[in-house]
Amino acid sequence: MFSRSVFRRKLTRILRVTKVAFEGATQRFDVDIGRIPGRGWNYNFHMSNIARWSIVINETLRLLNALTCRIFADELKGELRTPVFEGQTDFLVFLLLSLGLFVINWGLRLAIVEPLAALLLGSRSTRSRVQKFAQSSLEMIFYGAFSVFGASVVPKQEWFWPSKLWWSEFITGESLFMTDELKLYYLLYAARYCQGAVSVFIEHKRKDFWEMQVHHFVTVSLIGVSYAYGWNRVGAVVMVLLDPADVPLHIAKQFKYIGDARGGNTQKFMQAGADFFFVVFMLLFGIMRLGLYPYVVWSAHIEARRYFVYGYGAWTCVVLLYVLLMLQLYWFALILKVAIKVITSGTAEDVRSDDEDEDRNKIPKKNN
Repeated sequence: MFSRSVFRRKLTRILRVTKVAFEGATQRFDVDIGRIPGRGWNYNFHMSNIARWSIVINETLRLLNALTCRIFADELKGELRTPVFEGQTDFLVFLLLSLGLFVINWGLRLAIVEPLAALLLGSRSTRSRVQKFAQSSLEMIFYGAFSVFGASVVPKQEWFWPSKLWWSEFITGESLFMTDELKLYYLLYAARYCQGAVSVFIEHKRKDFWEMQVHHFVTVSLIGVSYAYGWNRVGAVVMVLLDPADVPLHIAKQFKYIGDARGGNTQKFMQAGADFFFVVFMLLFGIMRLGLYPYVVWSAHIEARRYFVYGYGAWTCVVLLYVLLMLQLYWFALILKVAIKVITSGTAEDVRSDDEDEDRNKIPKKNN
């Protein structure tokens, strides 16, 4: 069994060897092709694409190497700082990461999570319920992983607090630089929401389908604009605040799904677990999204203007932050609806469930 240090060295070596091998193969390919006469513009165009993607893959591997150092609590050698926005390269890295997360998400779901969900829920469970359980499980994993990653990276930045440090160095251009691990966190976060915006068309449709699409669009747009205009500090703080509350929410859903499928004494136990994690979710949602997040919006709208004059990019970020705040208030209204059901009926139901599940669970609907 490998120790943490041995495993870290092996993983880092694999990434380094892959990067070097890819660079060498690309260089040899370019040299060999350069000896072939009679190649026209199309050929040179394809060669430029190969060179561009070699840069993209090398950059992705370099950033992933920073992640391995963070996972194994190993400090990066030196203060590796990179310009925030490197144009097309960063955009292509973002697309590559989006594709990778999409493959990981659906690969794990179809090969592992859905079969396990079918076993946990039993033979009485419908295909729809199995799919929703699997979806909730993957979302719990992703939200949990990004919560841990963000909490291990963002609070350790020298500008994390007080909030004036998010803006005071904007005019000097210092905010246009970030460490490799923070840059990877930023690009991975955007990639996760990008693949989520695509996956939502494949997954079981819920009542708040369009609200979720707006949320994905606003989040990706906010990440992109803040990244391009050097608002990455406040953007990183927002990302850290939004993720943790969703972890207990999806755990509560899983308890609920298992209890409904199993019935009997199991249902009572699972319902108690669902209610407990729902309360944890409400607390985290209230503290982080309705307490701390509005302060971030205030800082971006009011405090930041003490240090520089707003342009189109800054106002775009502020508007997107307010739209995101409106979405949090909308979801808080849904949370209150569930809380009222807990008080009146003693059980928590997913107010975002589709009509089929509501009929099966016999949730009464009020006539308008």
